[in-house]
Amino acid sequence: MRIAVNAASLLQDSAADNGNVATEILFRLCSDHPEHQFILITDRQLALDRIWPEHVSWVVLPLTGSTLFSQYRWREWSLPKVLKAQRAEMLLGMNGSLPLRSKLPGSLLIRDLSFLHGVAGESASAQRRKKQQLDRSIRAAQRIAVVSQYLVDDLRTHYPTLQQVERVVPAVPADYRPLEWEEREAVKRAHAGGVEYFIAVGSMHPRNNILPLLKAFSFLKKRHRSNMKLVLVGRAMAAGAELIASLESYRFRQDVVWLKEADHALLAQLIGGAYALVHTARFDGLAMPILYAGACQVPVIAIDSAAAREAGGEAALYCNPAQLEELADNMARVYKDETLRNGLLQRISPHEGSSMDVLLGR
Repeated sequence: MRIAVNAASLLQDSAADNGNVATEILFRLCSDHPEHQFILITDRQLALDRIWPEHVSWVVLPLTGSTLFSQYRWREWSLPKVLKAQRAEMLLGMNGSLPLRSKLPGSLLIRDLSFLHGVAGESASAQRRKKQQLDRSIRAAQRIAVVSQYLVDDLRTHYPTLQQVERVVPAVPADYRPLEWEEREAVKRAHAGGVEYFIAVGSMHPRNNILPLLKAFSFLKKRHRSNMKLVLVGRAMAAGAELIASLESYRFRQDVVWLKEADHALLAQLIGGAYALVHTARFDGLAMPILYAGACQVPVIAIDSAAAREAGGEAALYCNPAQLEELADNMARVYKDETLRNGLLQRISPHEGSSMDVLLGR
């Protein structure tokens, strides 16, 4: 079968910002099914970070302009023409949308529903547009898959008449593993001046609650006079401009390390070398940094959310999002109490990825 994939969203994939979830799912699907031909369609050239199977081909369909109408024209007019030219028999939408003018059987992968919850850093009009597009795509899709049980539940809350929603969960890449003592010391010397550090993974965007994290870190530094550092890993985003500006005048700026880019190999080293991971995003579709920390045997402190609890289980300390002072308290508890930290590590459960076959209707 010739399976076309709207793979434009892979251009935004990043190990630190979204866990490369779309890339990992699609790569696994293609690798598991050499009997099919996969045609991956993007709007510009993609810098490949791996060797894809021989039965995968790439088509670049340029996006002319950056307006909403340009994006609409690409999805509803240009993309269906390419599908016909490529003799596609099925379409997979990796970005939560399908072209309504295409008559091909479609599978819809949904990785994010934050726009249903008024997430910070995105206009109300933009979130309404995403909701409208999701409504239409759900009606057009033959199959719907999401990346966590949290999204299954959330989708069914907002669309109670949906008959079936499948779950596809990527495995944690092999890069993420516990580090030996010498390896941890080398990572600390390379990135944190040789001292212990907390790590937070995610773009500089208001939805990731980096500002409350900085306030909690200030509390820790002032109250305990600690030499701990805070390592932030994630890209700069336009919506985070104010946050980035405030970081420059932050009192403990010399103790904050910000890495804007990190592939899986580097991110695995950074998480593996950390004293603890602090996860402050509330509306992740899948809390991949928590799963990475578990694979690295690193304890987790998280703002409470369904996605965080699904990933962390009993192996994390959770903070009430309405009382963010709890974040500072829990960071201090992990910093001071080695018994508590070891107890969290003992409760880590191994994570296994799922089959991707439901995207093909199996």
